[in-house]
Amino acid sequence: HADIFHCLYCLTFRSSFEPGSNSAEATAQELCRAFRKHWLQTDSAVQLSGCLSSSKQRLVLKEEIPRELESSLNLAEEIKFISKLRGSSGWAPPRSQIIFNIHPSVKRDAVVAAQNFTCVGCGTPIESKYIRRLRYCDYLGKYFCDCCHSYAQSSIPARILLKWDFKKYYVCNFSKHLLDSIWQHPIFNVSCINKALYTKSKEMDRVREVQEQLFHLKKLLKTCRFGESVLKEFEQVPSHLTEELHLFSLDDLVKIKRGQLLPLLKDILKSSTSHVDGCELCQAKGFICEFCQSADLLFPYQIAKCKRCTGMFQTKHFSFFLGEDVGV
Repeated sequence: HADIFHCLYCLTFRSSFEPGSNSAEATAQELCRAFRKHWLQTDSAVQLSGCLSSSKQRLVLKEEIPRELESSLNLAEEIKFISKLRGSSGWAPPRSQIIFNIHPSVKRDAVVAAQNFTCVGCGTPIESKYIRRLRYCDYLGKYFCDCCHSYAQSSIPARILLKWDFKKYYVCNFSKHLLDSIWQHPIFNVSCINKALYTKSKEMDRVREVQEQLFHLKKLLKTCRFGESVLKEFEQVPSHLTEELHLFSLDDLVKIKRGQLLPLLKDILKSSTSHVDGCELCQAKGFICEFCQSADLLFPYQIAKCKRCTGMFQTKHFSFFLGEDVGV
């Protein structure tokens, strides 16, 4: 067994110097591979050399090999064995997931019973007399021990998107790390998750209008060789705000609530529209209504005058395809 202990020493030594390599799961997998390799080699050597002439000795050797490892050549058993590395039959560690619903209020005893009376974070069994000491994670809707829950606080995505609630709630260490890691990522499409939020929040509705205008303006400015200086102003905000509609990060939503994002977007809108109004190249890309023959040019960003449908603009009375004539 010297090889196995040597492998354990190497894993411990390596995890001290390589960032991210001290995962308990990774260490367990490496150890299992070392055990598997050692036992399979031992078993093969015995069969080939015939050094163990006694059937009793062979039986003892077989009994020392775990059942999962003995059948490691069987793919189904291999998958079953590997899947157990992340926990036990009654517990598995929490997984990274984006939760879009608010957990209903359920009695503590019922939730802990559903957890098999274990801490969700580490799987430690919890005796009935210690249930009251467990700490609730508002993001996962589960209870954790004090080692896995340090009373960290965070805004909850579902509460923001469904109720426009930015209060901070207690979350476990795992949830805190997860929410911090996705804070800047634009992964929340308000139109898909809760379109009614635009009606509920005036700030969101104003941002939606400006965002739609900037979305079309940016496309127009990219086709203008004189629009480079104006396009640089778009770099003041994350690119997804002016390239995708209804897409926000948690950081964007917090800035909208604080009134920090809308003024910045309006400044960019003002500079962009001023450029289009005074640029001959941009004006040449405008459209006129072929039915009312108005002298006013129409642009996609003028959402008060026209509405963009799939492949067309629609004015108050008529519609026309982009760059194509439409018959009456």
